[in-house]
Amino acid sequence: MSEIANDQRVETWLIGVCQELGLKVTTAEDDFFAAGGTSLSAVKLIDRAEEVFGEDALPPDDLFAESSIRAVASVIQRNQSRPAPVTGS
Repeated sequence: MSEIANDQRVETWLIGVCQELGLKVTTAEDDFFAAGGTSLSAVKLIDRAEEVFGEDALPPDDLFAESSIRAVASVIQRNQSRPAPVTGS
């Protein structure tokens, strides 16, 4: 699988998780905090990322430094120790 396809899978997964958390996220350009993310939802997102992608997949400092969905996906992609989940079309 290409790195671009994997990045897109991570972005799609992130958008879905953010929506489950009640955030108004629809694209990879959306910002986690601008969409309604709080420190509590950040902790939940970090926890889910670690469950799916492995320990330290999304360090808190990275989420707070660059919080667009695309940037967060890049952090996860760089740090993941497990393959990206397969998402349906």
